[in-house]
Amino acid sequence: MRDIKKTKIAKDWIFQLANGINPIDGTDLSDTDIINNVHISRCLFYVADVMDFAIRKMRKESKDEKIEFNKDAEALSKVYIAEKTSISDFVSEINKVIPENMKGISNKTIITWLVDNGYLKIIVTDKGAKIKRPTEAGQSIGIFTEQKEGHNGTYVAVLYDANAQNFILNNISAIIEQE
Repeated sequence: MRDIKKTKIAKDWIFQLANGINPIDGTDLSDTDIINNVHISRCLFYVADVMDFAIRKMRKESKDEKIEFNKDAEALSKVYIAEKTSISDFVSEINKVIPENMKGISNKTIITWLVDNGYLKIIVTDKGAKIKRPTEAGQSIGIFTEQKEGHNGTYVAVLYDANAQNFILNNISAIIEQE
């Protein structure tokens, strides 16, 4: 596999040379230096552009090669547990500690499992919007609602206390199996 970091460094150095800058020490190259010949600098700009395209392609390929999310007990033991948090912030904390080559878990995956297992319920509002609310079982593990102020006024947020966050982590295997 090609090394993205090395390719990026090479591209940056070529780009600096094309701009008449010594990539080693950052000083300007002499106007009489061959590298400042208009034909050579245009060629270097072209090569830097081609390398930039190659870097983007390598990044896409490395994303495609990511392994599916799986339980990594050591990594999950490092998840920051807040006093209370939203599901999106909690999922961000989970995804911060997983290996770089692993796809992250999604809010939807966890919420779907919580709904399917009776910890959250979906309510349809008068306006047809679908909202989630904790069931009695959800409340017993630490899922609760709290009124908040947002850009569009007051709203009800579903939050997860430390017990609910730990419950989710303890059931992560079952959660990812349903996916």
